[in-house]
Amino acid sequence: MLGLSITAIGMRSIDQCLDIFQTLREPMQLQYLELAIGSPCGVEVNYGNMPLILHDACLYQERMRLRLNPLLPKTWQPYAAFIADHDVRAVSLHPPLQRDCERSHLETALAQMEKTLQVPVFLEVMPSPEYWYSSLDTLVDYPLLVDVSHVLIWHHGDPERTQETCLALLENYPVGAIHLSHNNGQADAHDLIPESVWFGDRISQWSTQYFVTYESLPTAQAAYERLDKRARKPIHYK
Repeated sequence: MLGLSITAIGMRSIDQCLDIFQTLREPMQLQYLELAIGSPCGVEVNYGNMPLILHDACLYQERMRLRLNPLLPKTWQPYAAFIADHDVRAVSLHPPLQRDCERSHLETALAQMEKTLQVPVFLEVMPSPEYWYSSLDTLVDYPLLVDVSHVLIWHHGDPERTQETCLALLENYPVGAIHLSHNNGQADAHDLIPESVWFGDRISQWSTQYFVTYESLPTAQAAYERLDKRARKPIHYK
């Protein structure tokens, strides 16, 4: 399935984000909306019957962000309640810091969490080495969310090595989801995705196998880029 993240169009009200999603749904062939950081996603909002993915601690209740921590079972309950009332297809998470748990502890917690939430749970590869899932050596025996821009940071902006690593992850590890965005290899900037990007001709195939989410927009949809990005000068890439 192919979807769009609130992160790509956020820094607006949730109602504006929902309107943008509907505008882009047909031209981008979108099948689901990912609720994520960028605009507060209230539990009381009417999301209609559209399929959703919940990314990390995305939900808000009475303007307070609801934590979602795989190591704290009490934080799972509001998400389980929301999932029970909505068409949620999966949950994806940022993994904890390596210092916070052992590998086996994390694997056990994730299995229990998935049983509670009653939807697939994926852990995102991270750009910073203090986290689990921040390198091939720190992967846990649990399905991945492959974020291509995080891998680009692993390789300091080298697109060839990024492509090689992402394809190896997809071939050799259990993967449930992919995040698409762009940066200069230094920070997770969620820049517009250029037409020449290496994964452009793979999106159609990937979306038949994984949940593939635009975390930033293609250049063709720049008018809807999240507001804080539109206010900045464009970054020029080699």
